[in-house]
Amino acid sequence: MPRRIRRALRWSIAAAIVLVGSAALRVALDSSPACGETPEPDSAGSPVSAFAVFGDFGGGEDQAAVASALSAWTEDGRPIDAIATTGDNVYPCGHPEDFEEQLVEPYAEIEAPMWVTLGNRDVADGFGNQQLAFLGLPELPYTKELPGVQLLFLDSNRVDAVQTDWLDRTLSSPGPPLRVVLFHHPAYSCGYNGSTPDVIEHWVPILERHRVAAVFTGHDHYYERFRSEADIDYVVTGGGGMYLLDIGNECTSGPERIRAESTHHFVYVEVRGRTLKATVLDRKGQVVDTFEAVR
Repeated sequence: MPRRIRRALRWSIAAAIVLVGSAALRVALDSSPACGETPEPDSAGSPVSAFAVFGDFGGGEDQAAVASALSAWTEDGRPIDAIATTGDNVYPCGHPEDFEEQLVEPYAEIEAPMWVTLGNRDVADGFGNQQLAFLGLPELPYTKELPGVQLLFLDSNRVDAVQTDWLDRTLSSPGPPLRVVLFHHPAYSCGYNGSTPDVIEHWVPILERHRVAAVFTGHDHYYERFRSEADIDYVVTGGGGMYLLDIGNECTSGPERIRAESTHHFVYVEVRGRTLKATVLDRKGQVVDTFEAVR
């Protein structure tokens, strides 16, 4: 069903609800918590917000297939408030003449803004900030908020003291219980590019101490998920459309690897109350993995 028709139906339903508002209000008041009690958030109902995550996609042979799978998933009545990427958005070297074709056109049917971090390809020839400006985004690092969740975007091309301080300060500030962090180079990976020592040394201790809900990265072109002792999922989602890479079978260090598959995919994230639920789907719409974080 086209989105315009769905919107019209939602407005019609809303009008009908108003007509029975008095009775509904009386029931709600009778069943509301007593004074001083805090109602428990609804973790089983419709999501408060939802967004998609993927990386390493712009100009890839399978970019259109992944975009179509995401569009079909959301056309089926599932909400999407944003597309969040883990970098290497524009191949081969992040040139502005490729922005429209690689960042906009494949996702034209998905009515959601694109929020990005930058990969090594995006900054290779010095056009990283132009890409951010093209999408109406500030320079990295920055935050975005959706109902119930905060997204923190970092630039792992430069794991410096400024960003490290910003990360700790931002996570120490008041905010929603669910916080998600995105950057390009993976903390942990068993594949071609492997883990990133600077990220492990400088950013992982902060992420663990603040117990963020999830960490999304790219760089290696496949799907891989690790779970730390602090119950944090470190996800490599580099299968947004570019050529795939082989996954290593052995990791010499790092947290336990839960799932790994060399496939094109996207991650669909739903937020309900204090629960974040992620569903990973391949280019055919088949489920690859699921995980949850409760904070």
